Amino acid sequence: MKKYSKEDFAYVVSSITGFTDQSSQELMAKALIGATTPTYANVKLGIKGTQTLNLVDSTPAFQAGACGWSASGTTTLTQRNITVCPERINESLCPDSLYDTYQSMLLTPGQTEESVPFESVIADLKVKQIQQRIEQKLWQATTAGGDCFDGFKTLIASGQTGVGVSAGTAFSPSAAYGVSGNPITEVDLIINALDDNAMAREDLVVFMSYAYFRLYVQALTRANFFTNYIGGTSITASMEAIHPNTNVKVVPTIGLNGSTKITIGPKEYTIVGFDLLSDHEKLDIWWSRDNDEVRIRGNYNYGAQVAKFGSTAYFATNGLS
Repeated sequence: MKKYSKEDFAYVVSSITGFTDQSSQELMAKALIGATTPTYANVKLGIKGTQTLNLVDSTPAFQAGACGWSASGTTTLTQRNITVCPERINESLCPDSLYDTYQSMLLTPGQTEESVPFESVIADLKVKQIQQRIEQKLWQATTAGGDCFDGFKTLIASGQTGVGVSAGTAFSPSAAYGVSGNPITEVDLIINALDDNAMAREDLVVFMSYAYFRLYVQALTRANFFTNYIGGTSITASMEAIHPNTNVKVVPTIGLNGSTKITIGPKEYTIVGFDLLSDHEKLDIWWSRDNDEVRIRGNYNYGAQVAKFGSTAYFATNGLS
């Protein structure tokens, strides 16, 4: 019998206690850290609510070598706060509701059911759904919309201090290289919107929607960049590319799906916050004797912030929405 799953369950069931004890924390860690953006960000753990990020910048004054002492130069200490939003999932399933379905054949004999069919499939699906939720919110959250933090789409926007802006044009599959709208050209422009110090970094990442990433890869193919990409970068496996003749990674995110916005910034200064150090932050799946049902519970939090150093443009956007 084939096992099928879809993302919209009328009911979602949990697994037996032994299964939970062995892998519950591992599942939650996979759900949080396994989203796309945290892979290309500086992940901070142990954040309960709001935590201060301490930033250090320096302007040294280089002097000619000689005897004596002439103090000069500055070291600047600044701070930015990262706030994480707590969320949870509390769901339950009564095995009795399966008695009139085909899944009754998979239940254990007797009237006391302490497990349900496909528990590992359901648990894995739940992990993927949490990943999707986090990935979307890391980009799309807004305090104006009721969230406790602003996502990267708001943080890396036109008019924000430390964010450069290119004269962006929506991607066009027919635009030739060098013409506005050509995906390769548009990535060139957003790189050029960074300050020189930012361009020298080795951890720059461009984020865009999956639709834009497909157009970007197609533009590379038309430009005959087969050798640069197919042979040296796992585009189809990890959905990551290296922009031609640069060290800049290009990555799609569902957080920008439906948007014409693309962004660029250093991995070190793109900050994602979680707790994930508390015992309660695990995906609990257990049999509740008091209620004769299988229950699933997950408590977690997450948030986003970017590190900025004055007006230096370490981040840039194409200025589109």
